[in-house]
Formats: sequence, C-alpha cells, structure tokens
Amino acid sequence: MKQSIFVFLFSAFICVSCTKQPSYNQFTQDYSQFIEKAITAFETKHGLSLAIVKDDQIIFEKYHGFADVDNNLPVDENTCFYIASSTKSFTALAALILDSKGKLDLNKSVSEYFPEIDFTPELKTDSITIHHLIQHTSGIQNWPMINATAFTGVHDPELLLAQLEKYTRIDKRAPFGEFRYTNLGYNILGMIMNRELGQDWQSILDDEIFNPLNMTLTSARMTTAKNEGWHVAKPHSQVNDGNVLERLSLEKQDNTMHPAGGIISTPRDMSKWLIMELNNGTLNGKQIYDANMIKKSRLPHATQERTYDNLKRFGYGYGWNLATTPHGDTLVHHFGGFSGTHAEVSLMPSTGVGVIMMTNENGSGSDLSFLLASYAFDYFAGRADLEDYYDNKLNDYVQGISDWKKNIKKHTADREKREWQLELPHSAYAGTYTSALFGTLEINYLGDNQLTAQVGNLKSQAAEPFTDPNSIRVEMTPRSGSAIHFSLEDGKVVKANWDGLTYERRTN
Repeated sequence: MKQSIFVFLFSAFICVSCTKQPSYNQFTQDYSQFIEKAITAFETKHGLSLAIVKDDQIIFEKYHGFADVDNNLPVDENTCFYIASSTKSFTALAALILDSKGKLDLNKSVSEYFPEIDFTPELKTDSITIHHLIQHTSGIQNWPMINATAFTGVHDPELLLAQLEKYTRIDKRAPFGEFRYTNLGYNILGMIMNRELGQDWQSILDDEIFNPLNMTLTSARMTTAKNEGWHVAKPHSQVNDGNVLERLSLEKQDNTMHPAGGIISTPRDMSKWLIMELNNGTLNGKQIYDANMIKKSRLPHATQERTYDNLKRFGYGYGWNLATTPHGDTLVHHFGGFSGTHAEVSLMPSTGVGVIMMTNENGSGSDLSFLLASYAFDYFAGRADLEDYYDNKLNDYVQGISDWKKNIKKHTADREKREWQLELPHSAYAGTYTSALFGTLEINYLGDNQLTAQVGNLKSQAAEPFTDPNSIRVEMTPRSGSAIHFSLEDGKVVKANWDGLTYERRTN
C-alpha cells in the first residue's frame, strides 16, 4: 500500500513538473542588466518598447523613455508605435488568406486586374502576378505612387490608377523575376484588394488578422487611435551634438498609412502575432490559420543577397525576410523605418523565440533595437561568449554613432559654404506650382532670402543653396534632403521639379 501511494505521489509530481511553465529568471536578470548598460551607453531618452516571446508566452517586456518629449509623456505598455514596413508581413498574409477563401486569385496577372490600362509589352504585366508583387520580383518601378502613398498623402483611387498607367517603368536594376525591395508591389496589391472585394486594405486587415488575433491596440488607421484615445508615440531624433531629444514635425496620417507600411501597434499585441507565427497559426490553443499557409509564408520564394548589419539575407517569402545570423541560425524578420520611428519584428523558429522592438527614433534608436534583439536571439541560441561579444558590439555601436554625428556635422558645415545659384531674387521663385497627378507644390517666401516648400503632408524648413543653377535644397522629410530645380523662360519661373516630379507654375 505504501509503495502504491509513493508511486502515485511520484507520478503526480512528474506530471506537475511536466506541465509547469519553465522559469526565465536568469534570462530576465541578464537581459535587464544588458539593456540598462546599453541605454546608459547610448544615453537613450527616446521611447523604447519591446517584448520577448518564447514558444507561446511573453517572457520579457521593457518600456523606456518618452513617447512625446514636448509634453513629458512617457512610454508605457499601452503606447502605440508605427511599425512602418513591418506591415508587409500582415498585408501578405491577408492576401494568402483571401486566396484560400477564393476571394482573391494570386495567380491572376496585373494586366487582368487592370484591363483598362494598355500596359506596354516590355513591362510584362501579363506575367506579373500578386505573388511577384508580394515577393518583390515584379521587375517594375513607379516612384510617384510610392511618394504619394508614403510621403505626400496626395492620392485617391483614381489618381493612383492614373499614376499606375502613366509612370510604371521597367526596373532596369532588377528585371522581372529578380528580387528588388520596394513598396510598389504592396501598393498595387492594396488597389487590387479594393477592386476585388469592395473593401480597403485596412478593413481587410481588421477582419482577417487584427480581430481574429484579438489585437485590440492595433490599427491601420491613425484616426482610430485618435477616436479611441490611444496614445501614439511621436517621432523624435536624438542624433546631435548634445544628444538632445527633439520632436520631429512629420507625423503619419491616414493618407500616408499604406499597405507596404501602415500599422500602429504595441509589443503586447505584436506578441500575439509572433506567438501565432511560432506556433504555425495557433494562438491560445486555437488554430486560427492553416498551419501550411503560415509555413508557406516563411519559405524563401525569392532569392536575395543583401545584408543588414551582420545578418546575411538569402530569401524573401510572403512579407518576411530570411537571413542567416553570425551564429548560423535562420532569422525570419521584417524591419521598418520612417522619419522618427523604427520597428523590428523577428522570430527564430529553431529556438521558439520572437522579438518585438519599437522606438520613436530611427537613428541611434535603430542601432539600439538591433543590438538588443540580437542579444536575445543569441542568448537562446547558446552563444558561448555572449557577454564579452555584446560588450564589444555595444562599444562598436557607440563609436559608430559618434562617427555618424561627426559626419553629419561635417556635411552641414560643407553645405553652409554653398552660395545661392538663383538667377532671380528669391521672391521670384515663390508661388503655386501644380500637377494633375502629383498635387500642389507651394513655394513660400518668408523674407530675408528664405524660401520654404510644401507638398501635401510635407513641409520644409527654410531652404538651403544647392549646387545646380536655379535650384534649392529642402528637407521635406526631417534629416533628409532633396532638390527643387526651377525652369525659367523669358526671365520668369515657369516650372519646378522636385525629386523628379514636375509641377507647372500657376499664373494668376
């Protein structure tokens, strides 16, 4: 009898031990120490929001810095961040889901989806399918569409259709069938979704992904955040001499949230996404998506040879980059960046680890994010020299940022030496310039030889001299310069060309 009781109790102990969740206390301790070391070394003031998942649970979270430095608002677990191009894996999965339901045919060609457009044969639109659009192998390019959807916000369905017809070109750097990363394929996919289903891509993501995964603080619309009272991290920059955290003026609006980069979310919501991915469509014990479809999305359907820091990217699936780490593991990932924001969404199926990194600073913030994510992956992959390796990496990153600041300072000083190359007085260039397909470019004269430019959501600070005749340098997106070239006829300014897009001057 005593022996039977002992066997029963021992068996019960084994069963409890088998079902008990493993402890990650040592990881929490080691990772917390490294994060604090890195934040101190980077002098990080901007927002940092991250989560680590293992198998089917969140095992670590961290929230640091300012969501809005001007209003002294800190980051917390409910702060939403813009994830930029990390959106692509969501849009691509939505396409696969619609295909599985018979609502979208991924094998139909672009020509079939847009029969009213007489594409030139060289574009091979009879052969380009949604698969090619998603995998960046379409062999076409169209800068006006990318600029309108991601930057200016000057677009509607009719305008995008006209731009698709008039400005689609062969991508000579990567012909049909070869990989070249671009937003264009996803923008065209969004147009197709709207045509075929009578729904915009945002509503499709709600129906097919956000709602099934119960991602309650995730949206593809900025107005949702405003209407629901969500806190969204504002864009900032911290790469300057004094390491001062500065608010940036350019913020995402509904008209620049697009299928290639248009989601706001939190680490906790994104953890549901990664747990589903790590468990091949299962979340909280429920099979949400077909396992084979999820596995298919992460296969290398396109070949690429790119690097990101020490990652060697070898393939691209349905919205996922595939890369080999220095430790020899395969990392499934997609990063995203925009002015004042950076996001990283990554998983390593071999270890069951997923990482979400979000910052509202895309300079030092992107370096910090990659460093912290790499540490977590290497920890669970068993890197033997982990602490020494990452102490050295941290020093390298800090030195790299210091060198970057010096280069920025040098380039700024070099630009300050330029002289104006304008034939006419500054005020003569001010005016309204229009384009039927690109919207309105306003050049404003503020006096004292100061000009500013505005197109849609983009508005520059005071322009600087540029090197070409009758041109100015403007920063339509913060920390990124572009040129506006003016054309003169009979001593008058008649046209302005910004970033390859021509606007005619309006006459009164």
